[in-house]
Amino acid sequence: MILETLLALAAVSGPEPPAPTRHLIYLHGRIVQEEQSVRPVSERFGAYELEAIRAAFGERGFELRSDIRPKGESINTSADRVVAQVRALLETGVAAERITVVGASMGASIAFAASARLQNPSLRFAFLGACPLENVRAVRREEGRPPAGRLLVVHEKSDDTSAPCAAWRPEELPQPSTLREVVLETGLGHGFLFRPLPEWFDPVVRLAREP
Repeated sequence: MILETLLALAAVSGPEPPAPTRHLIYLHGRIVQEEQSVRPVSERFGAYELEAIRAAFGERGFELRSDIRPKGESINTSADRVVAQVRALLETGVAAERITVVGASMGASIAFAASARLQNPSLRFAFLGACPLENVRAVRREEGRPPAGRLLVVHEKSDDTSAPCAAWRPEELPQPSTLREVVLETGLGHGFLFRPLPEWFDPVVRLAREP
């Protein structure tokens, strides 16, 4: 009798519904845009492994958008496209908490601009190869308002394209937005973001999966 009751309850309740999809927009570095290639090679840093980065995010279950930007397209135009993509997701009912924008190098500049234009503290943004204080101040100057959202900045101590990074000041970012900083010591310079190293990839995934 107990078994029959449990089976009946299982039939009524049915299987657990799948968790809502998490969406991720990945914005690649400048070299990909300039070379119009998924694997451009830098003499200094080696190959930019765009396909490996895409595959890594896909394996973690994200619905990924990661197009190669047109050659010569400006940061401003690219940021407008990101804003449009995010707003389209929001309009279809996707919760802001399930949308993450990840920008690497030039892509980080685009992501900073998009975060300021969207002004949604629930969206998540990760910036690779950028200094937090300098970029927050630059966005304030250029956009007339600060970036907004749950922000994560990852930079490499040996990266001479962004180092030295001034100490981050929390008061630079208005509440309820938040910013966390991760400083790596891989010794790879700016090349740390050319492939899905766990040192930056795992913190980004944790950000995107936060409740």
